[in-house]
Amino acid sequence: MRSKWLKIISVAGTLAVLIVVLMGALVTNTGSEYGCGNNWPLCNGKVIPDAQTHHTWIEYSHRVVSGLASLLVVVQAVWLWIRFKHVWGMRFLACSSVFFIFLQAFLGMAAVVWGQSSVVLALHFGISLLSFASMVLLTCLVFEQVNPNRYQVNLSVRTPMKWNFILLGIYTYILVYSGAFVRHTESSLGCTDFPLCNGHLFPEPWISKAGVQYLHRILALILLVWLVGTLIAAIKRYKRQEQISNLLFVILILVFLQAVAGIFIVTTKMNLLFLLLHAFFVTGYFGILTILILFGCRPEKK
Repeated sequence: MRSKWLKIISVAGTLAVLIVVLMGALVTNTGSEYGCGNNWPLCNGKVIPDAQTHHTWIEYSHRVVSGLASLLVVVQAVWLWIRFKHVWGMRFLACSSVFFIFLQAFLGMAAVVWGQSSVVLALHFGISLLSFASMVLLTCLVFEQVNPNRYQVNLSVRTPMKWNFILLGIYTYILVYSGAFVRHTESSLGCTDFPLCNGHLFPEPWISKAGVQYLHRILALILLVWLVGTLIAAIKRYKRQEQISNLLFVILILVFLQAVAGIFIVTTKMNLLFLLLHAFFVTGYFGILTILILFGCRPEKK
């Protein structure tokens, strides 16, 4: 019974953090950052706001969900710290999940109370991804420990592929940061068409909002090519480990869908649905990529 509740809390915590990430994107893309004014943790000076504007309720809902997610993260972390203290990576990830969820909340609070630059606001989304990834990895470890015969993850890869996964993770984080920077510098429509940029092959001038968005496009294309190459290499070299190629295939689909959503953001002049889908796909992709990194680099049992 305890194992069942631990799995429920782990899944609920992961979904809650995912909702926090998406609601953060909703807050940003609807301009609801100051829906509760400059007050925190109160909303316009009240525990429960009575304002009728949708900006207030979007921001307030984001805060409520963030609080519930933080509670689930802490409960899970304490439980895992006590029960699985000898499991490789468990305590580190438990600490990471708590650290990132509260760092994310602090950055959000700071943006409301003191205001922040575009660089820090972009970093906020990056921290949210790390928070979600920590929860995804913890949940995988929980299911593996509770039901090892059913949910065992075996990714035995050679050193070059391990480094490939790690470098992919670092590069992805840079790409995500560039995407968040595009949004927070209001460069999403720097190029108003696709695949050209305002009718040109290259942005004119480069140092502009068009240049910021164009650079993000180039980085995304490099990632797509890199992932295709990684999938081909995995299929050739790790035929007996279907988990690797399956995860990479899912990753590739998510990146492709993210790219499609990005194109529609431009062609529909920033339709809210595609903005949220863009955030959803990159969050899912990053979570699965960290599974490859963690389990691919995990020491083999002797």
